[in-house]
This record gives sequence, structure tokens and C-alpha cells, in this order.
Amino acid sequence: MPDSTDISGKGEAAKTRRSRKDSQALTRARLIEVARKHFLRDGLAGAVAEKIAEEAGFTRGALYANFNGREDLFLAVVRSSVDSELEVFRGILKSEGTPEERFGRMREAFADMVANPGWVLLEAEFQANALRNEDVRKVLREHLEGRMKEGAAMLRQFDQQLGVSLPAEPEEIAIVLGSLAQGLAIRLAIMQRAELEQGNSEKMRALAMLCFDRIVGAP
Repeated sequence: MPDSTDISGKGEAAKTRRSRKDSQALTRARLIEVARKHFLRDGLAGAVAEKIAEEAGFTRGALYANFNGREDLFLAVVRSSVDSELEVFRGILKSEGTPEERFGRMREAFADMVANPGWVLLEAEFQANALRNEDVRKVLREHLEGRMKEGAAMLRQFDQQLGVSLPAEPEEIAIVLGSLAQGLAIRLAIMQRAELEQGNSEKMRALAMLCFDRIVGAP
């Protein structure tokens, strides 16, 4: 039977492991936060790992201890952005209100994705890089497959909780919605950067909500 010293020692070891794990999670989160700013500003090719690490307050070694290169960090940034968007939809599903009210908040959230295109532009650049690099293409396929499954699971919840009439399989709708959001967001970003007519954002939001109604099917 172990004495109290043994038990205390195991407890301290467990605390140390938890502390190390928490510290690593904070390091990753900080690197992703800073990297997102650099990638949006400079693109995948222009962002410099050393500058990202320095601004985040870490060494280059710390960056590579958490990520397998710049592409891995870039994908982590994309995943973080997508996870944040999905969490918005999950929150709406859990919120109070009639099915119609919650559906209205869903379509607004979808329009926000289009009108706030940072994560979409990041993913578009990652896709362009994947067309030229088989290793990146493999990672991106896995990422897109995971996103499709998450989106399909959420659409099934739409069906059950909001009473929508899905016109196709949830997996197919998830692919269409993701592609639509990306295409509209890229077009909006190009129009805004070209400083064309004012009000492009609201027009694109309205178009996004119209498409969401038709594709998902209002309750």
C-alpha cells in the first residue's frame, strides 16, 4: 500500500502535466492570434515565421515546437476561424425563440460570414497553394471533409429543431453553402478593395440571405 508521500508525488506530477498542457494551449492560441493578422496582411507566401513568433512573444523554436511549418500554422488559423463561425451557429441553435426567429438569426449569421470575409480569404489562399502542392492538398482535403461533416451534422439539427425542409442531403448542402460563402466573400473583397460603389456589403448580405433561404428552406 503506497504511503502518503507516493500519493503526493503523483498529485504533483499530474499538476505539472496539466500546467504544461495549459501553457502549450495558451502558446498555440497566442501564435494563431498573431499569425492570423500576418497572414491576412501578407498572405501565406509573404508572412515570416520569425516575425510572427517575435510579435507573439516567443522564439522561432517555440513556433516550430507547436506547428509543423508555416502551412500547418496557416491551416490552424483557418480552422480557428471556421470553428468560431460554427460556434455562432451552435449558439443560435441553443438560444431561445421560435423556429422562425432562430432561423432569422441563422441567415443573418450566414450573411455576416460573407460580409466579414477574413477567414474566407485565408482559406481561398490555402486552396490556391494546395493546387500546387500535393502535401498541402492532402491536408486540405482532410480539413474540407471534416468541415463538411460538421456542417451536415448542424444542418440535421436545423431540420430537427427548426422544422426546415432540406432540399438535398445535408452533406451536399454543407458543400454548397461553404462554396457560396467563399465565392460571395471573395467577390465582395475584390469590389471593396477596388473602391467601387458604396453599399456593396449590404447588397452582398441580402444576396447571401436570399440564397440561404432557397438552399436551406425556411421553416
